[in-house]
Amino acid sequence: MLSNIHRMKNHANRSEGFYGSGTTASIRNPGHRFCKYGFRILAALLLVTALPATISGRTADDSVLTGIQIPALNFTPPPVDSRQLTPYATLYRLHNDTLPVVRLRIVIEGGEDLESLEQAGNLDAMSALLATTGAGKLSAEEMANRLAMLGASISTSVSNQSWEISLSAMKEDFPAALDLLVMILTDPNFDESSLATVKNQMISSIRSRTDEPDTVGFLKLNSILFPDTRRGYAIQESDVARISLESIRKTLQDRLKNARYHIALDGDFQGLAVEKKLVDLLRKLPVPAKPLTVLPDNGFQPEAGKNPYRGKIVHVTGDYAQSLLIVASPTVAHNANDFYTMQLGNHILGGGSFTSRLMQEIRVKRGLAYYAYSFNRSRASDGYLAAVSATRSDRAGETLSLMLQMIEGMKKNVDSDDVAQARTAILNSLVFLYDNPSEILADHIRFQIDQMPTNYLNQFPEKIKAVTPDDIKKSFQKYLDRDDLYIVVVGPKSLASELRNIAPVIQMEASP
Repeated sequence: MLSNIHRMKNHANRSEGFYGSGTTASIRNPGHRFCKYGFRILAALLLVTALPATISGRTADDSVLTGIQIPALNFTPPPVDSRQLTPYATLYRLHNDTLPVVRLRIVIEGGEDLESLEQAGNLDAMSALLATTGAGKLSAEEMANRLAMLGASISTSVSNQSWEISLSAMKEDFPAALDLLVMILTDPNFDESSLATVKNQMISSIRSRTDEPDTVGFLKLNSILFPDTRRGYAIQESDVARISLESIRKTLQDRLKNARYHIALDGDFQGLAVEKKLVDLLRKLPVPAKPLTVLPDNGFQPEAGKNPYRGKIVHVTGDYAQSLLIVASPTVAHNANDFYTMQLGNHILGGGSFTSRLMQEIRVKRGLAYYAYSFNRSRASDGYLAAVSATRSDRAGETLSLMLQMIEGMKKNVDSDDVAQARTAILNSLVFLYDNPSEILADHIRFQIDQMPTNYLNQFPEKIKAVTPDDIKKSFQKYLDRDDLYIVVVGPKSLASELRNIAPVIQMEASP
């Protein structure tokens, strides 16, 4: 279920009950290194991608989920110990001695969004090299061997709003592993061989972008929602070719000179003097002059009427076994008042899996689609809602029309029962949301980056309870005007005539 309040274990990101997030690029070291680049996409729906037919012949009226009543559960936000290490670095701690393991994440504000188009790809490559490089007098191979002997793992990732480096090790080995991490940040040995490997991985990922319609569709959605910005730009092979050791070193230094650090520490760290080691690390790094942070609200939205794709269908053609349909519109930032309204509305529309309208009407009742869902992704600076479905190409027009009808229905037909069921589902899921300290701290840091109130978690249930059916209808009327929607269809050229009966069509071939 791709609900905005549930954590998806097979998703590239945390889910979006409290927030929205950007996908990440990551490399793990040693022994299980992998790399993901350029894919600003959502993972496929966890439970509903198996068959494009109705479920065991059931209709919406006799679904096994219909009429199930779940009592409200209580949720108490877990406490996080916050400590200011420097004016530009905050430590967030959660002690847990269940296992003799310690985990450290250093999150630095300012991700891909703040990368110029001319420098596109350098942050990803730098992040990848940090996870595979040598440091000090250690070569890359020697560093990997040291980490392997300690049973430690160092990983890096990049998102739209931040980049990070993480360390995990057994308690007895954590001090030695932390020393290696300090070396990597303060004295990395970037080399041409490692850079060549990273660049080859990036090129391989770029060339595989057109393999699947969902990858093509979400990349295209980003490009039309955020034109002429780094977020809307997918790096190309020409960008990778320009990346050099010199540009990587400059990227690292520029980022460290403008860093705002959020540091998460969890596990059995008592008695290891980790806080002192972190202060020592910060003293070795450049003192930030003006920390980078996220852009102002709506910083990525073009002026009204300036986006040539607004209100049109962007038809991306290709020889795919199925067609992907996306209907999207800008909504609100994470800290906006309407955020809670859009979360509830999204749950009713498509965020509630089999109980949602999209799933019931498109898959369960009519058997039109492999899956149908929606999400409301909100970040510090902006947000958007998207409805998504994948279907047989000969049913694409019918399915798209039904998706648009479901969105229009949210402007008129939302009642107190709809809101009550969505509210209960969202609030009950909070009880199960925090199942490990690392994820608790990850959310806490995200709330800081998104500039949420300090008591955000405590306020969340009451804010959700305050939303009314009229609030949802008004918000959908405000943010999802039929003539302003962004529609992406990935499928064969033969769809064009049918799509033109729905909205004006801009046709283009799939490309990396």
